[in-house]
Amino acid sequence: MIGFAAAAFLSILAQTAGFYQIAGHSPAARAAFGASMSALAAQFVALFPTPIRPDTVGGFVEFRGIHPLGILLCVWALVSATGFARGDEERGIVEASLATPTSRAALVASRAAAFTIAIAVASLAACAGYLAGLAIGHETAELRGVLEDGVLLVALGVACYALSIFVAQLVPGRAATAAAGGLLLGLFLLNSLSRVLQSLVAWRWLSPFRYYDLSQPLPPGGTFDARGFLILVAIAVVGTAAAALAFTRRDLGSSLIPFPARHRPVSFAPSGNMLWRVPVVRGVYERRLGIVAWSAGMSLLAFMFVLLTRTIVNVLLSVPSLLPYLSVFVHQQIYPAVLGYTWLNVAQLLFAALAITHVARWSAEDVDGRLEMTLSQPFPRAAVVVERMAVLTVIALVVSAISGTVLFVQSHIQGIDLNAGRLAAASLMLVPFALVFAGAGAVLAAVNPRAAVGLLGAFAFASYLDIELATIFRLPLWLQDLSAFKLFGTPLLTGVDGRSLALMVLLAMLGLGSSILLMQKRDVGR
Repeated sequence: MIGFAAAAFLSILAQTAGFYQIAGHSPAARAAFGASMSALAAQFVALFPTPIRPDTVGGFVEFRGIHPLGILLCVWALVSATGFARGDEERGIVEASLATPTSRAALVASRAAAFTIAIAVASLAACAGYLAGLAIGHETAELRGVLEDGVLLVALGVACYALSIFVAQLVPGRAATAAAGGLLLGLFLLNSLSRVLQSLVAWRWLSPFRYYDLSQPLPPGGTFDARGFLILVAIAVVGTAAAALAFTRRDLGSSLIPFPARHRPVSFAPSGNMLWRVPVVRGVYERRLGIVAWSAGMSLLAFMFVLLTRTIVNVLLSVPSLLPYLSVFVHQQIYPAVLGYTWLNVAQLLFAALAITHVARWSAEDVDGRLEMTLSQPFPRAAVVVERMAVLTVIALVVSAISGTVLFVQSHIQGIDLNAGRLAAASLMLVPFALVFAGAGAVLAAVNPRAAVGLLGAFAFASYLDIELATIFRLPLWLQDLSAFKLFGTPLLTGVDGRSLALMVLLAMLGLGSSILLMQKRDVGR
């Protein structure tokens, strides 16, 4: 709660204060700034709704600050819900709680209420950050619109929490986070892609994000849709009640929906599969289903973003003020630029998430005793760290290669000519990008495995915030170079920058070496 509240306050404060740095002060300057922001928003129409009055501080912060914060809070809801429903259950915390005079329904309700309070605190912190930023710019705001934005964030987050905790009851424990995350991602894309694909308009009512998008109360002339807000509340209440009912109908450690499993005779002999005896290969083999899921998901997103590219370019070309500039690049660089801003930005976030999921697995192996069993073979601690990074490298290579191939083939089908060399380089750049976060995560997992995932998430958010605010506040170059998002650059448009690539590899190797040293000096499981 404290961490997300701090992140919400600082991110909204930075966006609000940054508006006064870049928007100008005269009406003409702000009108020109609003036009440029509208053109920029057209490139992200598949992610965020069209902003209202981006020439005002309220419209700018709604688009650049509040909407991304809403996604971040939904990720928090996903992790919190599945962590309670399955993570605490595997660690015996749920069983210990039920040993007291507490019913299962009451336990679910208490956790949902606790999360509601926590996300309300984070939303209030975001509102406070906005008001503090307005004070810096010597402006005031209508308090009603600020509070309406806050309660919308709470309603959206709690609705996602309810859906996640319900899905976690239906599937096996190890698949809970993936299943709930897949559902939320599908609902988000259903709503966002319906803005450009008419075939999805008839189905977007199924998505809670649709009802959140109906309101933009912060800018002048913005609206607050009370009906949409009440539907979000209803989703939260019904979803929590359904999760409580499902929890009462299943055994601890099992899922409500029975999944068939092969019955094998009990054996204490080592597996005869030779793949388990080959370093790195065994790690890749163990994660084979995850590789298929990540590759399929990334490929599907690449396919969709190529389909959206022409629509986005048409929207950009419809802005008269941009025609003199864009006409030079219509047949050369505009398509790589749009794909770079859309597909590669999303790919970077997903590869950061890929690294975080691996760090979560490393931390779990430390806590549940698997690492201790591995080291007892004996197996050098340094070799454990190196093999972990090598496995992630191979997985990232496979996922980036498959999704990049789908992007190239689909672009060719759509008549979009991409430079094959630059596309290959851009796809491969995602590998060292992920390794930067993996290196930082390896250090955190070696120091404090229980807090590694949360701290790495904060590091990723700070890295993203760094690149977002670098231009606005003219941050020093050395500070910008600590962000993998900044070092990634625009390889699809301008090619790979050798200096940035070297810095990413250096940061990843620094994390690898530091984690090896730290692993030698601590007790496993502490």
